[in-house]
Amino acid sequence: MPRSRDRASARHCAGACEAAEEAMQSRSKLYLVLIAVTLVLLAFTSVWSNPKSADLEAPARQGAGDSATAADDKQAETVEAPAKQEAEPRYYTVRKGDALSRIARRFGATVRALAQANRIRNPDRIKAGQRLTIPTAGAGANQDGAAGRDRDSLVDTALSYRGVPYRYAGMTSRGMDCSGLVARVLRAHGIRAPHNSRELFKLGKRVTRKEMQPGDLVFFRTRGRTISHVGIYMGDGKFVHASSGGGQVQVDTLDTGYYARRLAGARRLP
Repeated sequence: MPRSRDRASARHCAGACEAAEEAMQSRSKLYLVLIAVTLVLLAFTSVWSNPKSADLEAPARQGAGDSATAADDKQAETVEAPAKQEAEPRYYTVRKGDALSRIARRFGATVRALAQANRIRNPDRIKAGQRLTIPTAGAGANQDGAAGRDRDSLVDTALSYRGVPYRYAGMTSRGMDCSGLVARVLRAHGIRAPHNSRELFKLGKRVTRKEMQPGDLVFFRTRGRTISHVGIYMGDGKFVHASSGGGQVQVDTLDTGYYARRLAGARRLP
């Protein structure tokens, strides 16, 4: 009997110990769960209280990167910027049948600039095989893209015949009359023009004295009421024409004197 009681008591103690151990393990697991939940809550509370803290560093780094990139780009531009090169001079070899006015029109230069660049006194005297230097834009080349038809170029071409003798019905550098000079200048710039002052008066549009610009055609009545004389307006009250009285192509004024009293009007060609 005593032995059976001892065995029962031992069994009872062992069961109690196992129960106690299981209870301790359950409590430990509960403590661990509670600690984990507490840490999660603390972390969540920290992020919630300052939601932008995690993003503050990124823009700063990005800004620094952009600044560095901009500096690198600027440095690259400074290093890679090509040096400005001066335009090289151009040349043209005169061919048979060429005229200085046509060459000037081809390269967008004025006749005067082309003549000055090559020291040509008479624009009609150029020879086949002659090498011409084409002036740059700064030396008088036309900037408008309408080479040969700009007003200054018309005046320049007309003035290139200054001193040529007057010759009735003439239209060459050996001699020309008023309409011969105008027609030759206009034709040199690609404008079809008759060799007659009355027919020239029908071209273009009428402009008043105040509206006159260099390159406009000016007409006169020197014989009654009909148009009998023509010239090319230069500006500043002056015009160039082939004068029968002066015996040559010359410049006169429109402000006073003979031609001022006989001015009939002005026409502007397109």
